[in-house]
Amino acid sequence: MHRIDTPTAQKDKFGAGKNGFTRGNPQTGVQATQVDDDYFDAHQEELAGVVEGAGLSLEKGNNTQLFTAIKKIVGAEVPIASKTTAGITKLSSATDSDDETMAATPKAVKTVAVPVGIPQPWPQATPPSGWLKCNGASFDKAKYPLLAAAYPSGKLPDLRGEFIRGWDDARGVDKGRGLLSWQGDAIRNITGECRLVNSGLLTLLEHVGSFAGAFIPSGHQSSAWLDVRGLPTISNPPYLYPGAIGFDASKVVPTASENRPRNIAFNYIVRAA
Repeated sequence: MHRIDTPTAQKDKFGAGKNGFTRGNPQTGVQATQVDDDYFDAHQEELAGVVEGAGLSLEKGNNTQLFTAIKKIVGAEVPIASKTTAGITKLSSATDSDDETMAATPKAVKTVAVPVGIPQPWPQATPPSGWLKCNGASFDKAKYPLLAAAYPSGKLPDLRGEFIRGWDDARGVDKGRGLLSWQGDAIRNITGECRLVNSGLLTLLEHVGSFAGAFIPSGHQSSAWLDVRGLPTISNPPYLYPGAIGFDASKVVPTASENRPRNIAFNYIVRAA
């Protein structure tokens, strides 16, 4: 194929060496571009070669053969893409496919990545676009219908300063709990014992084993009589009895105004749409 190169072609119309056509101008003596058999033959054979190269026979009056031939050639020459071969890739919105020759659409990626309604820890104070904080706030159910399906009340759970616990679901470990129900802090019961000499004096027995469980003489870690000397006492001649006992968990474990495990603070957010 070649560009028009007859004497009446408009020189360099599309750039250096890129001739074009002109309709001419009789008033200025510029002739219209004339074409010759060489030009038409070149274009005819170029186009016919594409059709025939695709295995088609030329049909007079069929003006779709060039398009059909191009589609056939492209489909035959370009392979299906794979992890090692470049080629044509089909799109798919399936979320359960293991096909390695198709590419996932944004819809599939969005669905598989994080479903709407699942709380996610986020390391910044401001959530990304399309996400909301789990701060107990109400949301527009009409604007976020998928989120409303997860939270029909139209209100997000308030996870600020809270831990998430797996729903018991009839297992019997955390009985009586409903989904999204809140639960206050608690610890297992701690018990102890202080033995008395008699119920009248309410005094403590002065031998090893007087104290059991969580109770010990104040300031001591043993229930032995020798270890309670020096404490406030009650006199009942000829005996002295320890006059105070105490319980202070901070002597042996870290304490605070709540029960908690070790943790790192994140901002819980939820995808809204």
